[in-house]
Amino acid sequence: MYKYSPVKNTWQKVDTISPVGLTGHTGVKLNETMVLITGGVNEHIFDKYFIDIAAAAADESEKNKVIYNYFNKPAKDYFFNKIVFIYNAKENTWKNAGELPDAGTAGSSSVMENNFLMLINGELKPGLRTDVIYRAMWDNDKLTWLKNSQLPPSPGEQQQEGLAGAFSGYSHGVLLVGGGANFPGAKQNYTNGKFYSHEGINKKWRDEVYGLVNGHWQYMGKMKQPLGYGVSVSYGDEVFLIGGENAKGKPVSSVTSFTMRDGNLLIK
Repeated sequence: MYKYSPVKNTWQKVDTISPVGLTGHTGVKLNETMVLITGGVNEHIFDKYFIDIAAAAADESEKNKVIYNYFNKPAKDYFFNKIVFIYNAKENTWKNAGELPDAGTAGSSSVMENNFLMLINGELKPGLRTDVIYRAMWDNDKLTWLKNSQLPPSPGEQQQEGLAGAFSGYSHGVLLVGGGANFPGAKQNYTNGKFYSHEGINKKWRDEVYGLVNGHWQYMGKMKQPLGYGVSVSYGDEVFLIGGENAKGKPVSSVTSFTMRDGNLLIK
């Protein structure tokens, strides 16, 4: 782990070891010294896949077997991280703050506002997303899970696949969620018993934006382009979308923003 000093414009390695390998996790600031971290893939299972792929690189048949064996498992067999961690940067300590109320996720988006945490969608396993949005309250150094909600389907689609790598943030009291990516049809395949649920399905980068308005999720509009896996930064009542991948899976350097104005979504 490294820390960055904006004043000195320098990076410095921190002498600490995270309790679990953190890839695909998400974090939110609790206060000036602490951050809450959730989710992430299982480091050993994830790394072993790439080791096996590298070992089978010269044999296409063996490589395909490795790919199929890795993806053709139920979500529970990937052991995504369910533990919620608190990292105290001042004391350089880690704390177990409990567990997610359901399965662990990777690639979720998270945001904290007025001591309320929203953990938005994410992967349940490689290729399969969830449309669930977890809500929790942070009070007296304790996380209390509240009632879940679900992201609505996109216009013209029968069900919401869920998103990984989405952008999120608040503007004038409205939680906005946009972009990300999924595999349309994977959820139905998994429901039908096909564990390699995204086999043969092209990954789709999304451009839809949703808003939680007066306690109800609704479709708000479209981004300028499909985009996911970037950084969300809230400043005042504006949510900045920094970088990410476009629909071709290529990195972008653009910065756009979401703002709610007179009940409408403004994208700049």
